Amino acid sequence: MFIQNKLLYLELHKTGCSHVLKVLTTIPNFNGKIIGKHNAIYDVPQEQLGDINTKLKVGNIRNPWDWYVSLWAFGCMKKGGMYEQLTNKRWINKLKNPKKLFRSSAEWIAVYANSEKPALFREWLKMVLQSHRHDLHEYKRINEQAPIGLLTSRYINLYTSDIQKNGKQLQTSSDIVSYDQANNFIDIFLHNETLDQDIISLLIKLGIDENIIHQLIQAPKTNTSKRTAYQDYYDEETKALVNRMDRFIIEKHHYTF
Repeated sequence: MFIQNKLLYLELHKTGCSHVLKVLTTIPNFNGKIIGKHNAIYDVPQEQLGDINTKLKVGNIRNPWDWYVSLWAFGCMKKGGMYEQLTNKRWINKLKNPKKLFRSSAEWIAVYANSEKPALFREWLKMVLQSHRHDLHEYKRINEQAPIGLLTSRYINLYTSDIQKNGKQLQTSSDIVSYDQANNFIDIFLHNETLDQDIISLLIKLGIDENIIHQLIQAPKTNTSKRTAYQDYYDEETKALVNRMDRFIIEKHHYTF
């Protein structure tokens, strides 16, 4: 999270947020600060968060089919918190109910073996969205019966208010849509597909000098994944699986495969 007196920026994993943070933290005399990493507003003490109603609230989003491939490929590089938690047994000791989670870290290690093998991605995706959902703490604030994907769960957790109180009540796709309409507090979304243009628009809105914007936008991307075009990794089954589980985001942000 990045906080400044005019801005609150929340980073959704694998959506170009590292690049956005690099830009925001290098704006001269902007005097913002990073608090935590990929955290939500309920993770931050009120005295640090301030009054969010007076700030421009910004988040990221990415094509769901592309997002899953990026998240998996990053894990294949043995990087990322999700990879660490699923493949390293030392994380178990940090959990309150370890018997319920991490049935077999070996299964996860196997599907992270090679980012050039689409078959491994497809198996990983089905584990994430179907058979091994219980391994992923990201789902914990949403009702277990809710037919949503990992991206939708992270999106709802990060960009809506009072999810800690109301998450277990969200049982259907229509529940998710209604809850988001009533509680999503993001003013501007930065789309990974048009990230530089969206950052420029944001900086102009914040009143940053155009000469400074031109310098900032030249910063190289960071934390990129090594893989080919996301379409190469899907078959009809897994394409339809993402379409079903993350339909909320696909329809809200007008994404297509």
